[in-house]
Amino acid sequence: MLGFIKNYYQLSKLRNRGIKVMKDTNVSCDSEIGQYTYIGNRCVITKAKIGRFCSIADNVSIGMGEHDLSEISNSSLFYDNEYNQLTSKECVIGNDVWIGVDSIIRRGCKIGDGVIIGANSFVNSDIPDFAIAVGSPAKVIKYKFDADKISRIKESKWWNYSFEEAKKIISKIK
Repeated sequence: MLGFIKNYYQLSKLRNRGIKVMKDTNVSCDSEIGQYTYIGNRCVITKAKIGRFCSIADNVSIGMGEHDLSEISNSSLFYDNEYNQLTSKECVIGNDVWIGVDSIIRRGCKIGDGVIIGANSFVNSDIPDFAIAVGSPAKVIKYKFDADKISRIKESKWWNYSFEEAKKIISKIK
């Protein structure tokens, strides 16, 4: 099983890219985290791809291992490679995503760009770009903007730029 990012050297490498990981949070070494992302206290992130400019609140679990329900036994002791089998489905979080406190994002889910996941939500299916999803299971209740504004934001891809350049692009879209 791969380790988790916990030591000062590993965390300082993240901070050099504008990534802030708070106290008692575990991020697996095979996760990818985009620049300018904030991860709150007591989170667990396993084998996930997280975009840039994301805000992840406290006590969030992303991509936790999941047992294969078609196996005869529920015990992972019978797996050839426990970690790889429990984390086989891709878990992807887009750019500029806000995940509320105490939320769970299941393995295999794709969360689009600009999404808001409400506090205490359980995400067990894909969430489209700029949707606001809440509940257990999480359901889309509305979209942040109208279709025209969403299109302009997506075309700009402001999240691919430096913080200063992104600020300029965002101010033009408003």
